[in-house]
Amino acid sequence: MAMRGGVVEKPVRPYIPPTAFLAIGSCASAACVMQIGWTRRAQVTVAPWGTIGALVVLGCALALFAWRFIARWEGTAHGDDAGSFPGRYVRLSLVFAGVGCAVAAAISGVELAGWEHRLHMAGSASVSAWQFVTIGDPSLGEYGASSTVELVDSGIPTGVRLRATMGRTIESGAALRVVGHIERLEEGDWARGRFMRGEVGVLDVATVLEMEENASSSPVAVARTVALSILDSACGPSRALLAGTVCGRVTELAREDAYDAFSRCGLTHLVAVSGSHLAYISAMLEMLLRRLRCGRAAKSAALLVVMALYVMFTGGAPSALRSVSMVGLATAAILGGRRSHAPSALALTVTALVWLNPGVVYDLGFQLSALSVLFIGVLGRYVSYALACLRLPTAIAEPLSLSLVAQWATLPVTLPVFGEVSLIAPLANLVVGPVMTGLLMAGLGATAVGEVVYGVGVLADVPEALIARVADAVLWLPDALAQLAIFLARLFAAVPFASMTVVAPWWLPVLAYGAAIVVYVRWRDASARRVSCIIGLPALLLVAHILRWSMYAPAQVAILDVGQADAILIRDGSRTMLVDAGVDNAVVEALARNNVYALDAVVVTHWDRDHWGGLPDVLDAMPVGQIVVACGASAHAPSELSSVSQEIVEVQVGDVIRVGEFACRVVWPQGLVSGEENADSLCLDVSYGNGEGASLDMLLTGDTEQDELAEYADEVGDIDVLKVGHHGSEIAVAEKPLELLDPELAVASAGEGNSYGHPDPVCVSLLERAGARFLCTKDVGDVIIRPGKTGPVVKTQGIQ
Repeated sequence: MAMRGGVVEKPVRPYIPPTAFLAIGSCASAACVMQIGWTRRAQVTVAPWGTIGALVVLGCALALFAWRFIARWEGTAHGDDAGSFPGRYVRLSLVFAGVGCAVAAAISGVELAGWEHRLHMAGSASVSAWQFVTIGDPSLGEYGASSTVELVDSGIPTGVRLRATMGRTIESGAALRVVGHIERLEEGDWARGRFMRGEVGVLDVATVLEMEENASSSPVAVARTVALSILDSACGPSRALLAGTVCGRVTELAREDAYDAFSRCGLTHLVAVSGSHLAYISAMLEMLLRRLRCGRAAKSAALLVVMALYVMFTGGAPSALRSVSMVGLATAAILGGRRSHAPSALALTVTALVWLNPGVVYDLGFQLSALSVLFIGVLGRYVSYALACLRLPTAIAEPLSLSLVAQWATLPVTLPVFGEVSLIAPLANLVVGPVMTGLLMAGLGATAVGEVVYGVGVLADVPEALIARVADAVLWLPDALAQLAIFLARLFAAVPFASMTVVAPWWLPVLAYGAAIVVYVRWRDASARRVSCIIGLPALLLVAHILRWSMYAPAQVAILDVGQADAILIRDGSRTMLVDAGVDNAVVEALARNNVYALDAVVVTHWDRDHWGGLPDVLDAMPVGQIVVACGASAHAPSELSSVSQEIVEVQVGDVIRVGEFACRVVWPQGLVSGEENADSLCLDVSYGNGEGASLDMLLTGDTEQDELAEYADEVGDIDVLKVGHHGSEIAVAEKPLELLDPELAVASAGEGNSYGHPDPVCVSLLERAGARFLCTKDVGDVIIRPGKTGPVVKTQGIQ
């Protein structure tokens, strides 16, 4: 950071070229057309030609208007100043925006027409008659492995790509003949992502008839296969991290808890292949070429070729293609006697990538890469200058500014996808970043040496065991650095509130990007007081918000909207308990929108998946004290919960669990149970009384139905609220138990459009005849019930 007279000098405001609007117009137009194409994928014609025509006409009209009429107006208004910078800049920006809009719309239409043709081709013959070739690294998920495959006809690739699901991982370049069937892409973010990658469906593989490994491998692919065999990514988290950092393979790393720690700390970008990888490769290669005394043109050409090969080596992710394209443009500018300009290179690169593949606008890696590079290039030096005003050393201010600016750029994109914000990311990047830099450089060098050792060993017919031992010795330093990086990531991830689960508000992009525009336009002088206020005020508000909901939460019971599943939140002040954990990650989102950051306990009423399926996600998202189950049920816990660190506590009839002023008395089941049947459900009589007149009596019934309800209704007696059992099934309640309970309000938890018809009309009718007001989460969202002096106070997401 420049200093003048002991004062930090404000950097010059970077120039944003008119070509930036070429990229903006292209991205907006492609996003619009491709999204409409996605919604029309089941129709006869996928491409929305009417919309495409309108966008082409609009783009051409905007460009023509800017080129002709604004120029004429400028000349009339300003005379000789018609070519002045502001007028020329606006005119060129509008022209570029119009051209980008028109061209991207037309190209997107062609892409969708091609997708439609490939879809018809995929359905034109039986699966067993085709040959498929795997492309890219496989992914491992909850239901097995999956890979992208391309249909090959008589040895010629057809361009028809599918996402194949199979029982085991198959590496890139394998030729397959399989038995299976092709399914259309259904609704959902995952399916839309496959569509945007050009894939036309899902190939469900039942049996692999034939497989030829490395059937279509290029020399680069062979080198990558050797590198991965040397790194042995399956042998542990450190090797998996090495493979991800050096080779861009995260298949094994994504299943390690170390990767979760990296995610919680906002460090995953250090693993992804990006401009930093290319910069270090360039630096090492440049030292070698300098010794060889190569000319500037030869050196630049060699650097570009090596970097392009490395991008291919790592899988050719859009973010890596963006990086190498920008390097190529910068090199061309320097060779042409001009200065390189990062925003211009970014604009042209983004435009080119969108025109080549319109669906890339929905690639998350591409979005994050482009946004972070844009913000770093435009605002990075200004934020570093602002931090320097706080007397931070340059060695801290500059890397910290990069982390803050990148988070500023990407948070509006990542928060809706992951629902998590890392509060410790700036500090973690400051500490772990240098370690990952060392890991990358050592890993690249060690992998190159390992490749040579492997080649010499094969030629000399050296035993594979000896080659492996030599490779392990070569990898000692990067392996040690990987272990250090993982240790530090886990250390930071263990810090309380290292990350928070948050529901992204609709106004976040407006606020974040609007603030960026204001900062860029005003470009004001910074002072220690102003910077302290800008940083301190949001931090103070965040701390106050967390304290308010962690220590002083109002007494309430919330039946959470988690689809066709159960999750009930009981909280009072600093005490919080969850009864059942839904079926999936929806429970984490529900807890986030209710400002829950830690749980004292999770009660699992029984082992139906729609009551515990989201528990692993809850345990990953926030601190949990203990897990509570019915007496005898812990011995039958699902295998997914066998490694949890929390204590599993059993309770029986008569036991009371206290949550602040709430007393949760166990009223069912009688005796030992396995927890595997609905009738085994743990039922709680929840009562509240704070001595100030507010009260609440509520019965939580799990999945018990009328037979079990009749057993314990008399003991419970009159209540205010009934949580209806088994999602409001036909036999959830009966007249006699309802007479004994006499609830004012009955609430069922069910998913919209569920195939069971829950809540059943018979159940609803019985409840309403008993005088209870009926609510269901599928209709009103979360149902929040608070103690009141004259009865329960009810609030919902949809109505009050």
